[in-house]
Amino acid sequence: MVWRITELSTHLQGQLVAVHPAYNEMFDGFAPKEVHGNAAARTQWAVQQLLYAAKASKNLGLKAHVTFSGALMWQTVYPWPQRPAGLVEDGFKELAKRWVPILDTFDKNGVDLCYEIHPGEDLHDGVTFERFWEATKKHKRLQHPVRSKPFCFAAA
Repeated sequence: MVWRITELSTHLQGQLVAVHPAYNEMFDGFAPKEVHGNAAARTQWAVQQLLYAAKASKNLGLKAHVTFSGALMWQTVYPWPQRPAGLVEDGFKELAKRWVPILDTFDKNGVDLCYEIHPGEDLHDGVTFERFWEATKKHKRLQHPVRSKPFCFAAA
């Protein structure tokens, strides 16, 4: 049997790219102690880890990398109390603002960035995946690990 690396993963670092302030203390445990209690520093650390991962993936000859999107808007999934108009749309714009520079780095390294659809993440079903894809202006490196839209929508 021959083992080979098919992709690297930055699930926890990806989670830290977009953390809602209500979860700051809970998510500090996923980052080095030096950035605990400092959300901006924690986010900066997480982004840098993803940039390193893009280069590492390229250096290993990999074409795909898997991550989580974060949970910037997760608290809005259940619509009670009623959300203000535009809150979710603004959330996807902010998510895209945070992720497009990372996606651009993966693009420069020739690696797809695949977002795992997962409960607790902003990308938790096919609809949220598509909304994010639209918010990134259909970034060519934004992918789903299975790379199958029927599967993506079946998860909805």
